[in-house]
Amino acid sequence: MATGITKKKFHDSHSREQGFSLVELLVTVAIIGILGAIALPQYFNQVQKNRQNEAATVLSQIQTTIAAFVDEMGILPTSWQDLNKITPLMTPEGPANQNHLNWITITSGGCTEMQQDHCYEVNATESDQAFTLTARSKHADATTYNVVACLDLRTGSSDLKKGTTNTAASLSDLRCFRQE
Repeated sequence: MATGITKKKFHDSHSREQGFSLVELLVTVAIIGILGAIALPQYFNQVQKNRQNEAATVLSQIQTTIAAFVDEMGILPTSWQDLNKITPLMTPEGPANQNHLNWITITSGGCTEMQQDHCYEVNATESDQAFTLTARSKHADATTYNVVACLDLRTGSSDLKKGTTNTAASLSDLRCFRQE
């Protein structure tokens, strides 16, 4: 039984092979480059904000630890070693056991002995039963992502401020000290 239908081969009217042209590839690469230029700074800012939040959490922990130390021991702490008796403060090398309250490196996401630019460092000072705490990033491009805090043991007040993308937090922004 003959049907009269013949199979026709589909032929492309173009004689070239299918694929992308150089112009199409260049446009695609340019678009990806533009999107990357927009996305990478946002990614960096988000990573720094996450590390800053970790540092803020540590400063809050230190405020609580200072108050607990004073309540339990009846004296003011003078070193990280003193505070370590209440709650261990972790550094990349282990618990903070220094006999001062000067700058120490604290652990945070990605912070190791080999990758110090992922770390924050913390400092505490005391004057007339009032403590000021400062945390700063060790990354050169993240200086505004600092954290400052205070604790006035005479009044029980405390405060914490974080820097922003454009402006670092200042101790003068804190509102926990007694006005005389």
